[in-house]
Amino acid sequence: MSAITDLLEDLEFVRWVKYPDNELATFWKSWMHANPDRIEDVKLAREIILGLQFPAPIASSDTKKEVLTRLLREKESKPEGQSVSIKPDNQRVWKKKSWQFPKVAAILIGIFLLSVLFLNLNADNQKEESREVTWISKSTIPGEKLNFRLPDQTVVWLNSGSSLEYPETFDSTVRLVRLKGEGFFEVSENAQKPFMVNSDSLITIALGTSFNINAKNPTEIRVSLVTGKVAINYQCDSLDFFLNPGEELRYETTNNEGRVKGFNTENVLGWKTGKLIFTRSTLKEVKKGLEEWYGVEISLAGSPKEEWRFNGKFENQTLENVLKSMSNIENFNYKIENKKVKIHFNN
Repeated sequence: MSAITDLLEDLEFVRWVKYPDNELATFWKSWMHANPDRIEDVKLAREIILGLQFPAPIASSDTKKEVLTRLLREKESKPEGQSVSIKPDNQRVWKKKSWQFPKVAAILIGIFLLSVLFLNLNADNQKEESREVTWISKSTIPGEKLNFRLPDQTVVWLNSGSSLEYPETFDSTVRLVRLKGEGFFEVSENAQKPFMVNSDSLITIALGTSFNINAKNPTEIRVSLVTGKVAINYQCDSLDFFLNPGEELRYETTNNEGRVKGFNTENVLGWKTGKLIFTRSTLKEVKKGLEEWYGVEISLAGSPKEEWRFNGKFENQTLENVLKSMSNIENFNYKIENKKVKIHFNN
C-alpha cells in the first residue's frame, strides 16, 4: 500500500501519467524494466490518477465510514481456515480472491488521499510546468578541451568542438544532459536517479559507469563503454541495446541500424590524454582532425599522388612537429601563419 502511495505522491510520476513526454516515458520504461515486481503497482497507480480527470468530490464522513466498515467486516467475519459465503448482490464486486484486499484498500485509500491532495497536485503540476529549469551550457572551440563536474559529481570531459547542456540542479527523477560532439563521462552512482545522455537520436542510460559518446559524425554515433553497464535506445522507443565493458555501439542514423563490437581503448579515449591518433585516415579526415585538435584552418593546394590511408600517433605534440612528421611521409610542403595553415602537395 505504501508502494502505491509513493507513486501517487511522486509529482514526476503524476506528470508522466497526465502529461507524458519522451524523457519521462524513457525513464519510467527503464524503471519498470529494472523493477518488474513494481509493474502492477504502476498500473494500479495509473488507473487511480487517470480515473480522476477532475478534482474528485470529497466523500462524506458517513460514506467513508460505511466503506471502511464493510471492508473490515468482510475481513474480520472470516474465521481462520474457514471460507466466507458472499451474498449474490456482492458477487460481482467480491468475486476475486481475498489476496486482492490490499489492492482494493489501496484504491480506496488512494482515492481518499487524492481527493484531499488533488488540488495541491494540480497546483504543483502547474508550477512545475510554468517554472523554467535553469540549464547550463559548457562548450569547447576547435583546439580546446574541457574537464568539469556536474551537480551530482559526475565528471565530464569535452572534446574540441563539443558542447554539453545540463540543469543547474538534478531535482527531477532522472539526470538528463544533452551532448553535441564528443564527451567522456564518469557517472556518479545513484540508483534512484538514472543518468541519461541525449546525443542526437540516441539516449544512453546509466547508473554508475564510465563511457565515451562520439556524435561528431552526423551519420554515425558511437557509444563506447569502459566500466559498468549502459542501456541505449533510439528516440525513446523500447531499450534496444545493452553494452558490457569493452563493447561499443556504432549506430548509423541514416538507416537506424546499430551494431555492437569491441573497440580499441587508446584509439577511442586517446583524446583525453593528449593523444592525436589516425588509423587509416583519409586526407579529408586528417585535415578535419588537425583543424579540430589545434583550432586552425587548413587550405590545400594540389593533390596527393595516391589516396591517403594515413596511420600515426602524436602525443602532446605541437602542430609544427606533427606537420613536419607527416610531410616526410606524404610529400608535401606547409606554411603556418597564426591560425591558418597552407599545405601544398609536390606532384
